[in-house]
Amino acid sequence: MDAELLAAEGIDLYALERVLTVERYAWLSLSLDMAAVLTTDGQFEDCNVQWERVTGHASGELAGSYLIEHIHFDDRERVLAQMQRLITSDIGSTSLFFRFRCMDGEYRRLNWNVIFSPDHDCYFCMVKDASGMSGSDALAYRDALTGLANRMALEDTLPALVTRTCSLGVSVALLFMDLDGFKAVNDTFGHRAGDALLVQAAARMERCVGDAGTVYRLGGDEFVAVLPGCTSGREDVLAIARAMVDALRQEYPLDREMVRTGVSVGIALAPEHGEDPAVLLDKADQAMYRVKSAGKNGFAVHGADEVRTA
Repeated sequence: MDAELLAAEGIDLYALERVLTVERYAWLSLSLDMAAVLTTDGQFEDCNVQWERVTGHASGELAGSYLIEHIHFDDRERVLAQMQRLITSDIGSTSLFFRFRCMDGEYRRLNWNVIFSPDHDCYFCMVKDASGMSGSDALAYRDALTGLANRMALEDTLPALVTRTCSLGVSVALLFMDLDGFKAVNDTFGHRAGDALLVQAAARMERCVGDAGTVYRLGGDEFVAVLPGCTSGREDVLAIARAMVDALRQEYPLDREMVRTGVSVGIALAPEHGEDPAVLLDKADQAMYRVKSAGKNGFAVHGADEVRTA
């Protein structure tokens, strides 16, 4: 039961969860990728033999250890927050990547697709070695649920994109997006409906951005759109942000129900707000939270007082 083949065939994550539960040990032994079951406090409960091939850690050595012991210090806060959010925000699955310490003390970049099962109070994890990978179409650079580019793709491509574009005297815009009211959908209709909404929301974001840029899913209900080549000032960026807010507040069909959410969008521009990707993302994030504080369902540019609605 190769995790890559399952993803490629579009297997329902919840069907996979049931398979993992019923055939847990068969899944661990037959997977061609690294596979693991973690407790809610991050302890390795079970893992397969593929870990030794990639990381040098035998499955018996990993079992009983804690994930935090193996995460690079600079990645720990982000990764643990994302995993905890699977529990507290009722988001059923996410993709994340980080540097994992191998047996020889070196770090390898691993791409994780994580499913939290509240019924079994544990995480099911499918993990691929992403060290040395290149190309935005590689499987490790894709979010398993939505098909969008993921956080790893963003962090690998954004620095060169910003440097190259700004050197040409052209701006790059980052739109940091967080869905409004998403938790209520999960609480009312369950994880399956929440994931269906995320897939529809991702498709709407891509339609709004079109050929102007790329949409990335960071994890949970957080997304980033990167718009290079903004030659006509802010107006083209604001037009896309306005279209995004308008599109994402429209109703979503979920089974027999129609539900409505919204989106808060924060915008940062390079080189106006800096050229360091981490700083730009942080400033876009701050602008997004300003929209949240002002009532949600709108957009704002970093440093500007005005919060706008569509």
